[in-house]
Amino acid sequence: MKKLLALLMALTLSASMVACSSSNDTTTTQAEATEPTQTEETTPEVVEAEPITIKVGVPTAPPALPVLRMMDSGVLGENVTIELEIWSEPETLIAMVQDDSHDMFAFPLTVVSTLYNKGLDVRLMNVNTWGVTYFMTSDPDFTSWADLKGQTVYVPLQTSPPDALTQFFLDEAGLVVGEDVEIVYATTAEVSAFLASGQAVYGTLIEPQVTIAMMKNADLYVAYSFEDEWQRANDTDTMVPNAGFGTTQSFIDENPELTAAFNEAYAEAAQWCLDNPEEIGALAEEYLGMPAAVITASLPNMGLEFKTPQDADYELDMFYQMLFDFEPSMIGGALPDDGMYYAG
Repeated sequence: MKKLLALLMALTLSASMVACSSSNDTTTTQAEATEPTQTEETTPEVVEAEPITIKVGVPTAPPALPVLRMMDSGVLGENVTIELEIWSEPETLIAMVQDDSHDMFAFPLTVVSTLYNKGLDVRLMNVNTWGVTYFMTSDPDFTSWADLKGQTVYVPLQTSPPDALTQFFLDEAGLVVGEDVEIVYATTAEVSAFLASGQAVYGTLIEPQVTIAMMKNADLYVAYSFEDEWQRANDTDTMVPNAGFGTTQSFIDENPELTAAFNEAYAEAAQWCLDNPEEIGALAEEYLGMPAAVITASLPNMGLEFKTPQDADYELDMFYQMLFDFEPSMIGGALPDDGMYYAG
């Protein structure tokens, strides 16, 4: 990544974005900025001495949507190109962080804390996805987590919040993973396909794949919302944080203004997605081949909401403390300190 020689910004943000889906790693590049298509918008101009490309790693999940809108609107200026790469498993994300050729990432909150505690210079810029996870089954007799004794549960994204919380709820029900219940890990798309085909009877899944699976299998239903279970377990009415966007301290040091502009544009874009479900669906289909109708239909259940780490400190502290008390290795062996959080 070329270091910016000069970076001046006029920040009047009204941003834009979209997307998510595909089980294989893919790359999408914003070759050049385009004019906003929904309403007249005044976007921040980022003036650099030379062009810069930001390589961004995202999953097939809600955090990708605002980035697509940013790419489509050219909100960061004509000299800034966003190159999007899709990761389908945490191992691919970790490799992106370690290869020093990627700049920003959509992080499951368990993964960013683990990397930080292992000494990598990752920083969490925002929390953008809340709830979004559901426990699904086609078993009409299922009534509680305890009913899973002797059963197999399919779970996507090993070590991610959906995995960690699934294990927490099973433990709370008195079940031991590996003894009382078997967990089979697969990609998000694979778990959706297994549930849709009936190969899997029980599974943890996130949107929009929840909607996709239910469209294909009329017997499937949502047994638990993880947000409801989180609130029950913690006696709280707060949302459960799931994922956020981040970068490295090296990128921040080299590009402080661009980092701030990206984060502010992402916030505007997240709100744009919520306000324009059909438009974001179209962008998801254009950039990632995700059916527009699925994105539009599932958007209300995606838990897309922007908060800075400082605004989300209560929820983050509760999330990390709960998992630390349950199994410290799920978050890297220690509670993350304030150094992990980007302050803007």
